[in-house]
Amino acid sequence: MDAMKIIEKLAEAARKEQMPQIDVCKAVMAEIDGLGQEPTYNILSFEWFAGISAAAASIVTLLSIPAWRYIVNPLVQLLTPLQEAALW
Repeated sequence: MDAMKIIEKLAEAARKEQMPQIDVCKAVMAEIDGLGQEPTYNILSFEWFAGISAAAASIVTLLSIPAWRYIVNPLVQLLTPLQEAALW
């Protein structure tokens, strides 16, 4: 019974306690005002990175096209002159 009386006292104290008043009106109104606007992002660094990556990819592509021609058709290697022959 002792535990029951303690719980009743705690419940009575909780009923008498005042609730804190929190004003959220300004925060809600600011959030509502911001819904219609598009957010602004600063993606300049991403644009630079994308541009440099595209330039590097195009250079690699241009350098790999002749190599791809030789890889696809092995008979081309037999028909091309030896590269080392110019050294003699």
